[in-house]
Amino acid sequence: MSQKNYHTDNKSFIIYKEWEECVDELSDEDAGKLFKALFDFASRGEELKLKDCAKFTFMFMKSALERDGKKWEKVCKARSDAAKAKRAKGEDSAKAAKATDKDKEKEKEKDKDNVYVYDKEKEKERSAHPKNGGKSYDLDEFEKFMRDYKPKLSSQKQDD
Repeated sequence: MSQKNYHTDNKSFIIYKEWEECVDELSDEDAGKLFKALFDFASRGEELKLKDCAKFTFMFMKSALERDGKKWEKVCKARSDAAKAKRAKGEDSAKAAKATDKDKEKEKEKDKDNVYVYDKEKEKERSAHPKNGGKSYDLDEFEKFMRDYKPKLSSQKQDD
């Protein structure tokens, strides 16, 4: 792919509000010429011959347009590189997904033959936390605790 040219490829350019003070110092005729010069430079990279204040004003505006154009080129390149990487990753992911989908189908077929039974004792063993010394807490114990604790909590709120 060829290098982008911000003069010909961009559809827009930025005019900064901070330029207003300089433009206000120009005559209407010079301001009009400056405005046309900005379009010529931003669109085609051409520089019109300006005189005096308009020439000086155009010089710093031109540097801002160049800076913005180069910044935009970097953004475009980064986005292009990211899209290429995503596309390449997507192709790899698509191949992996197809393989994974086949594996999932095989597992589903195997699972059709299996019967799952809930074992409360095994669940207690799995839920035992090593920080609690391996002690497992039963749901019934928790409900009992909450029944006893709620009246204490509500009486504390009334005391405050």
